[in-house]
Amino acid sequence: MTNKSFIIYDGPSLIDGKPIVAIAQVGSNNRKTGGGMVQTWILRSDVDPISASRTGEDVSICGDCPHKGTPSEKSTGWAKDRTCYVNLLFAPNGIWKAYKRGSYPTAIGHDEIRAIGLGMGVRLGSYGDPMAIPPAIWESLTSAAEYVTAYTHGVNTLPHMVMSSADSELQARAAWDKGERTFRVIDHVDSVIKGKEILCPASQEAGARTTCAQCKLCGGNSIKAKSVAIVAHGASKNKAKELVK
Repeated sequence: MTNKSFIIYDGPSLIDGKPIVAIAQVGSNNRKTGGGMVQTWILRSDVDPISASRTGEDVSICGDCPHKGTPSEKSTGWAKDRTCYVNLLFAPNGIWKAYKRGSYPTAIGHDEIRAIGLGMGVRLGSYGDPMAIPPAIWESLTSAAEYVTAYTHGVNTLPHMVMSSADSELQARAAWDKGERTFRVIDHVDSVIKGKEILCPASQEAGARTTCAQCKLCGGNSIKAKSVAIVAHGASKNKAKELVK
């Protein structure tokens, strides 16, 4: 299945009921995550990712994530003050266009979806929040996977495999009190909370000494380890640093 993609869900968002699609992409050229992972892209099925960001329609796939920015009155581009590290011009936009061309087959039912993740690492929500998708889809996709990485800014209904995203120490501690592991964006390496968090080993600040495929720490409570923190990165890292101070 190397370098193939499949529709694993096409239906209403669990966040607001609007139409969304989830595409599972086998294989990755992402240097940080490493190859051999199944990446999953959660998109509005009726609006391209850039327009969805600009108009606020991305709430269907991003929920109330603070990094999605605020709607803009511009006729082009994405949301104002968007700090998400995902560049919509690349994978999300290309995958959405391919979906609209009918390029992807649909994996139907547990067995077909399970086969996509068989023996692979699976990332839930390479773009988009996995809480927008029915849990049964993720349970099927990960049921025979080697490992899972996943993150949510929403209410974490799958803590056994999903990290709770946090943008402040207060948010992180609230999640820890509920028994959840967190992935927290910080403004500086000195912000790591000793005894509770470690710096993401795949980050530049940690020397990029590994990849997500090798590390496997971001698998929710399936991993018995400290929570993970990462310094704001991506095209809008300076704005993101201001957000999480």
